Amino acid sequence: MQALHTPRLRLEPLVAAHADALYPLLADQRMAEFLDHGPPASLQALRERYGRLESRRSGDGREHWLNWALVRRDDAAAAEARGAIGVVQATVLDDGRAWVAYEVGCAWWGRGIATEATQAMLDHLALGYAVTQCMATVDQRNARSWRLLERLGFARADAAQAADMEVQPGDRFYLR
Repeated sequence: MQALHTPRLRLEPLVAAHADALYPLLADQRMAEFLDHGPPASLQALRERYGRLESRRSGDGREHWLNWALVRRDDAAAAEARGAIGVVQATVLDDGRAWVAYEVGCAWWGRGIATEATQAMLDHLALGYAVTQCMATVDQRNARSWRLLERLGFARADAAQAADMEVQPGDRFYLR
């Protein structure tokens, strides 16, 4: 897994050490408002979760777990302090599809950070992993998130497609 770069960001392969910078962002209740899983239980729990994700593969080897920490390129201390401001993630399935997600700290909302980082990830998935379809779910109340998906070329799936994917009630299912 490689680092990715955008004009403003460096997307670093996520490791347990990123938890220290990301925990305060992800523990913010505003971040958890639209998420099924809520905030991390503790810094240690987040370190352990990220440590498991470092394998980059599911236990059966059928899924690639690709997770990147978002670090501002202009942050001189970022490389040393791992000053991450969010994450993007993809679960690449063996059939050429991928589930994608993103989380950016509240202080960075409305600045195009999630759009920029997610676009970089989508481009990488197509070129590096031959992904032909990306999927995402979003709480129907989270207009900021579903607008981001639509800007990136995702379209809302119909009810039958959402049912086939067992999308939770109250969530929207998007395809690209």
